[in-house]
Amino acid sequence: MPDGEELDGLYDESYYGKGRRKFSGVLEALIAALTFLKWKRLRPFLGPGGRLLDIGCGRGTLVGLARAAGFEAYGLERHFPGAPFSPNIFYHDLTECKFPERHFQGVVLWHVLEHLPSPVTTLQEIHRLLEPGGWLSVAVPNFGGAQARASGKDWFHLDLPRHFWQYELPVLEKTLEGVGFTISRRATLSLEYDWFGTLQSWMNRVAKNQNRFYSLLKGRPGGTAGAQATQLSLAIALALPALASALWDAVRGQGGTLTLLAQKPSNKPAATGS
Repeated sequence: MPDGEELDGLYDESYYGKGRRKFSGVLEALIAALTFLKWKRLRPFLGPGGRLLDIGCGRGTLVGLARAAGFEAYGLERHFPGAPFSPNIFYHDLTECKFPERHFQGVVLWHVLEHLPSPVTTLQEIHRLLEPGGWLSVAVPNFGGAQARASGKDWFHLDLPRHFWQYELPVLEKTLEGVGFTISRRATLSLEYDWFGTLQSWMNRVAKNQNRFYSLLKGRPGGTAGAQATQLSLAIALALPALASALWDAVRGQGGTLTLLAQKPSNKPAATGS
């Protein structure tokens, strides 16, 4: 595996984007809206004044939403060029933060686990930080899904060498249960990841230009103006079929993303009859 310096090189400006933006303004607004919808689904799991930790928080959108709603929320992220300053976002590894035991009601780990050199160590630390009954929301690309199987080496979410691990549902469940979590919910659809993942994977297979459209959306177009126009035209032509395919995969339980809600068992004794 890459060492610390090599890892830093994988997460430079080309990965995170410049300043507070990774994509164009329209796409950033869409991502913010989808993050808000995710927050609305997570909020009921936090009690009044609950504490939330978002690991891999990016620019802190979810942390900001939680704090605006009156919760105590913190984020962790790798330091990157133009990283925004916030007293609630720490640019450190989880184990370096020294949070107290049983400190959080909820932890979010969206599209992070596959990037970690030692995922089990991180999950063990999360388990320690959660209060009994606390929950972990984890999402990873679905290596066992239809999108991954059909795309092979052209799969957008393969993302080598940044993704050290690829998870299928049984492996992810076994990993979480081995640390002490119980699985309460499972889903295989993340609309923004699966729709775009299907689209870019198809384009990789057709045009043989690995993730060129993704680079175009990030403001790193490359190639001639004609090549860029071809990429855009191909994306427009495939957009609706890709959406239909992503939704159909999810209906069959074969979607491009695994999203699990795992819980740390409560210490409450089981009820007994009198």
